[in-house]
Amino acid sequence: MLLALCSCVKDRPIKFSQKYSTYTDNRDGYEYKTVTIDGTTWFAENFRYLPSVDGNDVDSVLFDGPRYYVYNYNGTNINEAKATDEYKKYGVLYNYNAAVKCCPDGWRLPTKDDFEKLIKSINNDKQDKYGCFEYYTILMLCGDRNLWGLDDSTYTLFNVSGLTMIPGGAMQPQHPYDMYSGEKKDSIGFENIGTLCSIWEKKRGREKNYLSALQIEHDTTPTQIDFRMHEMESSMPEICGLSVRYVRDE
Repeated sequence: MLLALCSCVKDRPIKFSQKYSTYTDNRDGYEYKTVTIDGTTWFAENFRYLPSVDGNDVDSVLFDGPRYYVYNYNGTNINEAKATDEYKKYGVLYNYNAAVKCCPDGWRLPTKDDFEKLIKSINNDKQDKYGCFEYYTILMLCGDRNLWGLDDSTYTLFNVSGLTMIPGGAMQPQHPYDMYSGEKKDSIGFENIGTLCSIWEKKRGREKNYLSALQIEHDTTPTQIDFRMHEMESSMPEICGLSVRYVRDE
């Protein structure tokens, strides 16, 4: 079930503390925007450090090590990947191993508790009976109207959190062999750019493949704009490529 977003949404008072700053990754010199919400400092944009880039090679999907993907780029040249619009707008998609390996000193992947604290800070952690968060909570998290396909300035709650979450899509592994002929085939599937924001959550120490991510899904129709936000659990294999937002160690 999707939550319908209408233009009659009323302004809500901002009750959380908020402070903006920046962080520069000395590995490539890129300066990231950050925002501190109720004492927790978050990256306010998708991570984009790119030590290497993987194309649509079957072996890159099966390999357990760190893997780095730029949406719709199927080569291996870092400079070419960085020159794409997708890299400039959405950053890099990391498999879980890469998301952990590339974490800057003093930062870490967000935990379930971090996400819960964030959502509670901005809107009292309210959910509907399907476990989806109320639409004005999602509005507070999402940023860049154009990337979400929005052009209506009446959504006054849009991105008041300053986190500017954007729909960078994902890399989902496809079956690496044709089920009938047994021949190898391209096995990386880039999907859902413009409609899905999916951010890695730190592994909780359960079985190897038990991973989770915060996901914001978006769908447009001629008559309404729909958002849904939820936590994906267990169905996120480590080889998937997702966006990354780090939080500062406290």
